[in-house]
Amino acid sequence: MRRVVSVLLAIGALIVLSRELELHLGELEQDIQALGVWAPLGFIGVFALLTPFWLSVDALCFAAGLLFPLLSAELYMIVATYSAATVIFILGRSLFKRKLRSWLARQPKFAKLNALVSRQVSFKLMLLLRLTPLPFALLSYAFAAASVRFWPYFAATSGIFIYNGTLVYLGYAAKHIAGLAAGQAVSAEIPLPLLAIGLLLTIAVMFYVARMAARVLDDMRENVSPPQ
Repeated sequence: MRRVVSVLLAIGALIVLSRELELHLGELEQDIQALGVWAPLGFIGVFALLTPFWLSVDALCFAAGLLFPLLSAELYMIVATYSAATVIFILGRSLFKRKLRSWLARQPKFAKLNALVSRQVSFKLMLLLRLTPLPFALLSYAFAAASVRFWPYFAATSGIFIYNGTLVYLGYAAKHIAGLAAGQAVSAEIPLPLLAIGLLLTIAVMFYVARMAARVLDDMRENVSPPQ
């Protein structure tokens, strides 16, 4: 029941947001079009350079769906996510290393997570954590502070693509719903009925995968105690 309510709330929020987008969508599209061929690089650069400093990944993924064709938006999101993960790993292992470990040690909420990561630094664990709704930047910094190798960390970043890809799709759907709400002729890569069905399926998959990953993680950390 809780999952159904969450899905209905998400759909309701999307409809409300789509109406608000009527006021600003044209301006956003004009700004991106003004960048011409550099628009994708501009988006990827903003994502990679500002996400390590807590710019919202959710907002950026949603914006990608608004500003680009669907398949292109998903591709740009993947490149940008990998780029941001790389930047965070480098910062976490160099510039922010001491402050990062000190800060994480003072956060009771993440004490058990840190213990789990420190004792089980496998690819499987990192991938499962990426499938949960934990904040992208914070989780990336937590991995960087632990004794993980770069390439398993880099590969496990793919786990977040289900969540980020859903947000891109939500942005794309909101763009076309906003056009319909404004009475405009909408030309979409996906017919509207399929767009609506896909919206429901992507939200359902996101909730299911996150819940499944959380259940597996609960089993893995059952006997792990926070560091004293």
